[in-house]
Amino acid sequence: MSQTRHILITGAAQGIGRAVAERFGQEPGNRLILLDRDSAALGQWLETAGLAAEVHAHAADIADLEGLRTLFRELERRHGHVDVLVNSAGICDENEPEDIAAWHKVIAVNLHGSFYVCALAQPLLADGGRIINMASILGRAGKQRNTAYCASKHGLVGMTKALALDLAPRRITVNAILPAWIDTPMLQQELALQASTAGLSLEQIQRNARKKLPLRRFIESEEVAALAHYLASPEAAGLTAQSLVLDGGVGLGM
Repeated sequence: MSQTRHILITGAAQGIGRAVAERFGQEPGNRLILLDRDSAALGQWLETAGLAAEVHAHAADIADLEGLRTLFRELERRHGHVDVLVNSAGICDENEPEDIAAWHKVIAVNLHGSFYVCALAQPLLADGGRIINMASILGRAGKQRNTAYCASKHGLVGMTKALALDLAPRRITVNAILPAWIDTPMLQQELALQASTAGLSLEQIQRNARKKLPLRRFIESEEVAALAHYLASPEAAGLTAQSLVLDGGVGLGM
């Protein structure tokens, strides 16, 4: 990989994507290429983030293939190559099992969109580069009212394994991180919905949730970012086609 590493991160405006950007952004030798469909939120955060790395932000909807094609032509022209790709963009909409519209919406972003980014980034990826896909513990398990989300994350895990074999001749590693119970706005939104449904306070729901976790705490997004940072390091050059669970033990080693 080149001396100045080009790190492309999708879904960088909040949650895990932002934490990953912050971690790589601590290193002045990095150039961050940050994508998010909420460009306003991304810009507001960057105004106060104080990152040491060079930063380039772009509005992007990863489910929009034609828009992505245009963007990646611009990225190739402006940056030339990418050393590390972190696919963090995604949505977690729940759905009734017969809800076809919700199915297509979630699959379009989480699975098709992640594939589009991987496909379009491949010509830009340097030999020896890294792809890190943010999946979920629900890439191995099921959950009520989450057929679309579970299917999308199961698919992302399978895609990761196959793509790792395709890109191995170029020494590009492809791995997935499977988080669970990460303290992000996405989790807090889900817990607030549960509280409203159950007629309990958010604090009660949070306490009940923590009791289910062996470590009795939520995982911090910075911990996910640290794992992503390791997967992009020279020490992880031999680690590929893996799905690494970061869940505080709630999955019991599934």
